[in-house]
Amino acid sequence: MAELFRARVAPTREKRSAALAAFHGTLAALAREAEAPVPRLRSFVHDHPSDLQAALALLSGVAGLGAVVHGPAGCAAALRGARGPWASTGLDQRDSILGGEARLAQTVRALHAAHAPQAIAVVATPVVAINNDDIETTAVELREELGIPVFAVGCDGFRSRLAGTGTDVALQALLRQLLPPRPRERGNQLLLLTTGSSTADVAAAGALLAELGLGWSALPQGLAVGTLEAVASARLAVALDGEDDGHAAALLQEGYGVPAIAPPPPIGRAASSRWLAAVGDATGHGAQARLLATRHEQRLAEAAAPLARFAGARVAVALPAAQAAAFDGLLNELGLRGAGFVLPSVAAGDRAAVAALAQAGGERPVIVGEGQGFEETHLLRRLAPDLLVTRGQPAAHALALGIPVLDLQTTPITGYDGFAAVARAIERRLARPALAAFLGAGPAREDYTPGWLGRSPNWYVKQEAR
Repeated sequence: MAELFRARVAPTREKRSAALAAFHGTLAALAREAEAPVPRLRSFVHDHPSDLQAALALLSGVAGLGAVVHGPAGCAAALRGARGPWASTGLDQRDSILGGEARLAQTVRALHAAHAPQAIAVVATPVVAINNDDIETTAVELREELGIPVFAVGCDGFRSRLAGTGTDVALQALLRQLLPPRPRERGNQLLLLTTGSSTADVAAAGALLAELGLGWSALPQGLAVGTLEAVASARLAVALDGEDDGHAAALLQEGYGVPAIAPPPPIGRAASSRWLAAVGDATGHGAQARLLATRHEQRLAEAAAPLARFAGARVAVALPAAQAAAFDGLLNELGLRGAGFVLPSVAAGDRAAVAALAQAGGERPVIVGEGQGFEETHLLRRLAPDLLVTRGQPAAHALALGIPVLDLQTTPITGYDGFAAVARAIERRLARPALAAFLGAGPAREDYTPGWLGRSPNWYVKQEAR
């Protein structure tokens, strides 16, 4: 069996790729530290997405898969609205001490009887790390009893400070149990690795591949229990999200012999052309890819024109490192400037992205950390940017300060059409800042006292003692 697949649980991102989860300083300092990471931790941490939530998010999107969350009912909150069947064992205080294996078996049987999924994932929670329930053995026994794959996903919420570890753990468990590792005959389709991409961005990247005459599918988006075999026989895996897709690429290469490439994300006009050329060269379509890129670049030659009146506008960016570096290039193409950055983590696979950011302006400030509202608010107050580009929670902090926001949860950024969409969206927000100004001028929010805001933003970031 391939080495990665021997492990019962995927390694944490901190261990696998020396990922940093806490840092304050400049991009130049971060680029130096990324070469020789110094472990840091926060002595005060805002609640933020955990590895358990990330694992559940991945598993909930797999068609044909049922999920049983072995823990208190609240641990399954991330599954609300999931398209597949799921259940919680609903462990109480007594179960947390004495164990709940019998309740786990009962819940799995009930889910199978009610929904007949093709496979069932049993997901651990922090309580399992406390009561030491043997969910692996229970899963094996139920697999034999029910006649379908039943497997454990070891996310206990304590091993890692990075939510992305949960994605790695869930994907490895899924492939390990449902797709035995061995080389397959190569097919014709490409496989897009899309761990950190929105549905719209995946579709945009797929449209570029289709223009080259290449068939494609995606992992983990669009995954189904019944079509997993196509993953193992892919012609080539192409990462869209840098380090976020690193573990998926390693699993595919080691377990199934699928070759993989990881060009910088296709975010921005020039970056989209480079990504397209990289895919073309890897598939024997290099000349066609360059002709296609030239045609698209000519089509978008005037896309930045409406932003000319905002030339030099300062934009803060809160995105994963590889996407942030690519987006910084997109801002330059639009005549704008990246003013400061919030990165959820920085790992070995992100070094090139961080180096590119530092080369473009090493004096710019950066925070490494996910969901740290105090630190994000402090940075935004100090920078006072003209716009924040982000996904999700940081948008609320910016709007409370009267800073316009482009929330990429609803705006695609991948490919040439993504470049045009972002240009239009930024122009609208810079031209119409009234809503953000109105929100910022409303009743004062007392999220943080003056004493808190008067502290250094890295007050709680400490070097880890070992």
